[in-house]
Amino acid sequence: MNFDESSPFEGISSLSFSAVVAVLFCFILESGMFTMFYAVYTETIGIMNDTFLSELPIIGAVFGVLDPDANASHIISMLMATFSVGTPLFIWSEVFRQKIMDDPQDWFSHPQNQIIAVFTGLILFLVIGLEVVNLYTLIAREDMEFVFVQTQDNGLMGYLAQNKGMAIAVSAVVAVINIVLALFSIRSIRSLKTTQE
Repeated sequence: MNFDESSPFEGISSLSFSAVVAVLFCFILESGMFTMFYAVYTETIGIMNDTFLSELPIIGAVFGVLDPDANASHIISMLMATFSVGTPLFIWSEVFRQKIMDDPQDWFSHPQNQIIAVFTGLILFLVIGLEVVNLYTLIAREDMEFVFVQTQDNGLMGYLAQNKGMAIAVSAVVAVINIVLALFSIRSIRSLKTTQE
């Protein structure tokens, strides 16, 4: 046995505690954002409420075991929530992977990259539109309930339902927070990777 050989663990540094905490914190926030969007989409998408997944032809038995009350709107809501949370994460990941921030002018000078940028901007615009419309729909539905049921304790949703402009602004801010949170998450994951190298 040759003891002069270098250890396979040589050059691997231990993880920084602050980097691990940052990644865990961002993961918790991203999970909360996913849960919030899933709840919003489930509330606003009621088209498929009568179509239960357990009634599907081949895979219905699987859904019947998991959750007999699950309907098609749940799966649509889950896909939309994944799209809302995953798209900004993927975009920021690609921005850092391709080092676009180092020299944006050079990156945008290539025609292929310009097409990618336009397509990415369109997708991001659709994500923001989806989030804003659904959040605003949820708030507007509260306003309809107040017409028929008079309650004294309206809370924040009631206040936003009465102030439409602020409701749109709050919906847009939530969409922006989702994008900024994705940036923080990708930065924390990248900083965790750099401490490992």
